[in-house]
Amino acid sequence: MAQPTASARRAVVLGGGFAGLLAARVLAGHFGEVVVLESDALPGDGHRRGVPQAHHPHALLARGAQLLELLFPGLRDELRARGCPVADFTQATRLCFPAGWAPRAPCGFDVQLVGRTTLDHALLRRVTAAGTVVVRARHRVDGLFLDRAGGPVTVAVNATSVHRKELITADFVVDATGRGTRLPHWLNQAGLHCPSPLVVDGHVTYTSRTYALAASPGRDWLASYQPTLAPHSPRGGVAARIGPDRWLLGLIGAAGRTPPTDEQGFLAYAAGLPNPDFAAIISEAVPLTPLHRTRATANRWHRYHRVSHWPGRLVALGDSVCAFNPVYGQGLTIAALQSELLDSLLSAYAHDGRPDRLGPRFQREAARLVRGPWLLNTSADRGWQGPGTPLPSRLACAYLNALAGRFPYDEDLVTRYARTMHMLDSPRRLFSPPLAARLLLASLDGRSRSPGAPAAPAPAPPRHPPSRSPS
Repeated sequence: MAQPTASARRAVVLGGGFAGLLAARVLAGHFGEVVVLESDALPGDGHRRGVPQAHHPHALLARGAQLLELLFPGLRDELRARGCPVADFTQATRLCFPAGWAPRAPCGFDVQLVGRTTLDHALLRRVTAAGTVVVRARHRVDGLFLDRAGGPVTVAVNATSVHRKELITADFVVDATGRGTRLPHWLNQAGLHCPSPLVVDGHVTYTSRTYALAASPGRDWLASYQPTLAPHSPRGGVAARIGPDRWLLGLIGAAGRTPPTDEQGFLAYAAGLPNPDFAAIISEAVPLTPLHRTRATANRWHRYHRVSHWPGRLVALGDSVCAFNPVYGQGLTIAALQSELLDSLLSAYAHDGRPDRLGPRFQREAARLVRGPWLLNTSADRGWQGPGTPLPSRLACAYLNALAGRFPYDEDLVTRYARTMHMLDSPRRLFSPPLAARLLLASLDGRSRSPGAPAAPAPAPPRHPPSRSPS
C-alpha cells in the first residue's frame, strides 16, 4: 500500500461543489496548503454529474449572497457583468399564491439571479487564483482513517483517470460531498456509532429546462414563482432569468405529482397552473437543453452532533450534514453560514494550535444553524402525508395557508415573508402572537380570498435607488 504523504499544515476538502469551494476558501486563510478532492471532472461552465440539481432553478438567498460577498469581494459585480441580474426581490418577482398575486412593492433588499454552473465556476476561479488551494479532479475518496487520539486524518484516494491509489495525511479534513456522503459508513468503520439520519420526504419532483428568450417591453419582471402549498396546492413552478436572454424554468409537483418530461406533457402541465408565465415561456422561447427531472428532494439530516468522541480534526458541512428539499432554496445559504462558522472557530482555536478539539464543537453549532429551517421545511413537507399528517404539521400548514391568504392584500406581510424566506430574519417574525391575532381578525372579517384563479398583478412600481449594502 502507498505510504502517506508528509503533512505540512495541510487541510483536505472532500468534494469540489459549492460547499467544498466555500470551505476551501475559508481553510486557505488558516492552512498553508488546501487540497480539494473532487470525484468528477471539472468541465468549466458545464454541468457536473455529481450536481444533478444544477439542471434546476437555484435560489441564492439574500443572506447567502451577503456571506459570499464577504468571502469573495466583488463577486456580485462580476456575476452582474456576466449578465446575472440584480434587483429588488419583490419588485422583480411575480409571486402567485392560491389567493392571488402578491403586490410588487419594493421589499428593500436585492437578490441576484444566477445559474448554479455559472456560480460554481466563478467560485472555482477565485478559490484557485491565489495558489494555496489545489483542486484534484477525478479523485475519488475511498475511506478515512481517523486517529481516536486526536492526531491527523489519513485519506484514501483513488485517482480514477490514471488508476492510481494514494494516502494523504491531513491536519484537518472537511466533508462536503453532499447528499451522497459516505461519512456515516466511515465513522461506523472507525467504531464511532452514527445515529440513523432523520428523513422527511414530501415526494417533490422537478422537471426543468433552460431556454433562450429575448427581452420584451411587456416583461418587466425577472422571475416568476408559484410555490406548492400543502395540503391543497401540490403543483407549482419557478422561472428566472439567469443570464442575457437565458431563462431557467422548473415545474414542481409534490405529493407524488410528476411534471412530465415529454414536450406536450410539459406544456400541458404548465398551462394547467394558475400562473400563466410558465406556459408563455415554453411557447415563446427556444429550448437550449433537454428536459431534466429529479426526485432527489427528500430532507435528510445526519445528526453528527450526537456522535460520541467525534474526531477533532474532522468536520462535515452543507448537504453532507443536512440536505433540504431544494424547493425551499436554503441549502446554499446554510452551507455559507456553516463556512462562516468554520472560519470563526478556526480563528478561535488558532492561538493554541489545537484544531484537534474543533470538530465536536463545530458539529454542535452547525446543528443549531440547521434546526430552525429543518422544523419549518419538514413541517411543510409532512403536510403532504394526508390523514397521517402529524398534528403539529397540520397546524403549521394551516398557519402558512392563512399567511398566504393575506399576501395579495398586505405589503408588510409580503415583506416579512420575503425577509424570512431569504433568511434575513428569523421565522419567529412570521409566527409571532401579534401576527397570529392579526390573521385571525382578518379571517373573521372575511378578507382572505378562497383559492381560485388569481387576477393579473399590477406592474412593478418605479424602483427606489438601491442601497450600497451587500445584501
